[in-house]
Amino acid sequence: MLVTPLRVNGSAARGRVGLRSLPTVRLSPRNERLLDQASRANGGDAAWRARKLAEARDLLALAQIAPPGRLEVQMVDLRERLRALLLLRVPVPCRPDANNVLRVADHALIALVYPREVLCRCLPGPSFVQILDPQEVWHANVAVGEQPLCLGAVLPSNVPAVELVLMTYDALGMRIRQVNEADEAGVFNVQAARWWAANLHRAPLPKSWFLEADAA
Repeated sequence: MLVTPLRVNGSAARGRVGLRSLPTVRLSPRNERLLDQASRANGGDAAWRARKLAEARDLLALAQIAPPGRLEVQMVDLRERLRALLLLRVPVPCRPDANNVLRVADHALIALVYPREVLCRCLPGPSFVQILDPQEVWHANVAVGEQPLCLGAVLPSNVPAVELVLMTYDALGMRIRQVNEADEAGVFNVQAARWWAANLHRAPLPKSWFLEADAA
């Protein structure tokens, strides 16, 4: 499965500083309304309600500090688990055509699920993200069918929801990748793993990190 390395280059360091500012971001009226509507049906005990609300607010703040159009939070549901529908602008590899030309979508519509269990234990990498659109994502760590995205063999407890979004951006854009079908952690799509192993010169697909403006 995909393992996310700690990024230590200059771009990543600046990104970490940006993430630390999320609690101070003033939400737009539209995002305030989304959060307020979700909070009215926020379920669970007091600690879990507070955690879900904070994670949801950070997702909305992340969309605001990202380059325009990179992330849009379309829906937030706090009734049980934190559930969010996100439109992520990132090049997404799709199954090559009959001439073996890679098709690339310009976005991913993803369903993000943040369960209570993440607070107290490590969870398998496919537990959080499902790719709803586009279909036929051509990626070693995206399973055919319902298209869950594996973000690692096991993810640490208490991983923030915003980190899941950043990992999804990097994974779909082939900035971080696992294409070795013989790896003990395995892959979800062997055919895609073999194709990418022979075509790694095409990665990464986006030229910019998540919090960087697109290159000219």
